[in-house]
Amino acid sequence: MQDRILNKARELMFQTGVKHVTMDDLATQLGISKKTIYQYFKDKDALVSSVVEFELANHALLCTQSTQAADNAVHEIFLLMSVIQEMFNRMNPLALFEIEKYYPLAFEKIEKHKEDIIFSMISANLEKGIAEGLYRKDVDVTILSRYRLETSLIPFNIHVFHPSKFDMLKVNLQIIEHFVYGVATLEGHKLMDAYKLNKLNS
Repeated sequence: MQDRILNKARELMFQTGVKHVTMDDLATQLGISKKTIYQYFKDKDALVSSVVEFELANHALLCTQSTQAADNAVHEIFLLMSVIQEMFNRMNPLALFEIEKYYPLAFEKIEKHKEDIIFSMISANLEKGIAEGLYRKDVDVTILSRYRLETSLIPFNIHVFHPSKFDMLKVNLQIIEHFVYGVATLEGHKLMDAYKLNKLNS
């Protein structure tokens, strides 16, 4: 039952936004009483935190799979872009903004995930790309890993890219491409161009 509640909450929150999903909505959708939900989650904050934990664990798994499947550092980034695209396709663009504003404990988990998981993955990718000759040798891994980490949340900043005016998926992919082309060598550029062309033709 706990997994059933969690999965339905995740589905509703991604569709309509986190703040607008009430415990009453969730109970109605599941055909159960609110009392049953509270047996597993003491309040909505706890439920949102669990949804975030689940999503972050899934994100980490998908990123690891992309890393393992990649032929090289540039290919790894290209595969990760597909992971991001899939995530945006099912997520309400205001979800992260609402979590940051209304559910600080859940947002802390996101910040920790950034520092513990994403930063390490960015650094490893940069080091791999440099070793493969696909990224410039003069790239400072620590500085650019921190830069990329902080720019990863810019698409979710509604004060910069409001969903009514911008496609948040397009914003995210443009920022990633800009980063890759910025650190890549000529050979890295050619690979990125080839992967993009193959995707367009597929």
